[in-house]
Amino acid sequence: MSDLPPWFDELYVCSGCGLDYASVSVDGAVRLVDAVVAELPGVLRGVDAEALRARPTPLEWAPIEIACHVRDVLAAFTVRLHRGLAEDAPILDPLYGDLRAARFGYRDASLDAVVEGVRANGRGFAAEVAAVPTDAWEREVSRRNGLHQEVRSLRWLVRQAAHESVHHRNEIVRASAPR
Repeated sequence: MSDLPPWFDELYVCSGCGLDYASVSVDGAVRLVDAVVAELPGVLRGVDAEALRARPTPLEWAPIEIACHVRDVLAAFTVRLHRGLAEDAPILDPLYGDLRAARFGYRDASLDAVVEGVRANGRGFAAEVAAVPTDAWEREVSRRNGLHQEVRSLRWLVRQAAHESVHHRNEIVRASAPR
């Protein structure tokens, strides 16, 4: 058995942030990521220093941890996209976000370093998307989840990266709102 949440399907609509995969083109997804990358530094710098590192509940990440996750998502999805082009039907590793947050000290991360990491990884992600040939968007990648294998297109990877960026930016905005 696996404790991994299943991947969203190719045409997922998020009830939390409203992102509708079917209505987002690859170029639109990159624009969404670019917008989050541009907005996130100001959002993070607007969060009270204590709230930046405070978890709303023990199971919810602090805003700085969410930003670290967005940074890592952009790096991981850049590599996933590259592997989807360079390899035939690669099997991708899970992100293990909670493990990364704990082992790599997300809550103690330097805000400036996280902001620069998000910017750099956003640029790298956009460059990798731009390198994908038009006829390659239906190439497939997969991930093992328990006893089954989840298969998704390269197009889905880009939409999923956009969803992760938008959804988590919204979480940071909510977490930083006065209570």
